[in-house]
Amino acid sequence: MKKPFEYYAAIAQRLVESGQEFALYRFPCETAPRLIVGNAVPLQDTHYSVSAASSVSGFLFHPFSPTRTCPTLLIRPEIACRGWDIIDSETENLPHQRITLCHLEHKLQRPVPRSDDFQRIYRIFRNQIDRGRFHSLYLSQAIEGRWAEDADEGTLFMKMAEMYPEELVYLTYTRIGGRWTGHTPRMLLRGGSSRWETVSPSGTRHITFSPDGAHLINDVLQIPPEEVSGQPSSSAREFIRLHEGYPRLYFTGTVGPLNLYGETVLFLNLSCLKQHPASQAIFYGGTMLKR
Repeated sequence: MKKPFEYYAAIAQRLVESGQEFALYRFPCETAPRLIVGNAVPLQDTHYSVSAASSVSGFLFHPFSPTRTCPTLLIRPEIACRGWDIIDSETENLPHQRITLCHLEHKLQRPVPRSDDFQRIYRIFRNQIDRGRFHSLYLSQAIEGRWAEDADEGTLFMKMAEMYPEELVYLTYTRIGGRWTGHTPRMLLRGGSSRWETVSPSGTRHITFSPDGAHLINDVLQIPPEEVSGQPSSSAREFIRLHEGYPRLYFTGTVGPLNLYGETVLFLNLSCLKQHPASQAIFYGGTMLKR
């Protein structure tokens, strides 16, 4: 028998209030969510080596531009389960403790640009395109403020799951990265064993047969997709980091299970909300500037 919306939201909120590091996520077109609870390990070598990508597993949370203060994180699974009833059973005895605020939760490090600042930044980006330095640049946007004060993260996760049934929906907390909720339809890579599938922005799927897909994971993490950076991608990412006006953090990065139960499914983190102690930051789309 299906239980009410509030029941599932309360389970999700229980995870948030436990202070445990976790990732609760639901794949596109599925109804049963999956849960990983465990310690989040910063991966100092943010550019994956083939051997590292083959030997670790967990839930990956990779930023747009990794830094020492905003590193690639991997939540290693101490608890891994699927389905609300099992998640309820596995988490009913979690302790209730105060969530430790991390440096990313206190502020965005730089204020989100106001409308007049955004116009100035837009002209900087446009100038680079007109001068021929880049073929394209993606200028994103964020809003910082306070919305839906009565909606906790568990309720927000459930609402996203209802509104976006064909997208990945996730809720995660780590002591380094903080509290994030998001949804995205954009799968980058899926595979395991010897069969790997990559997906282009147009939705075209390419199948690769390889005994080791670590080099594909390596490519996904090293080079941001052109659709959220520009062309050429590597230099576009650095230009965006320096001139966009705010740190994207984990927005337009990579999220999903890595080598978990023999399968990797990585998504582009396209729409997300970050909780702060007294406000929220919403990261969403932007403008692609082209020659």
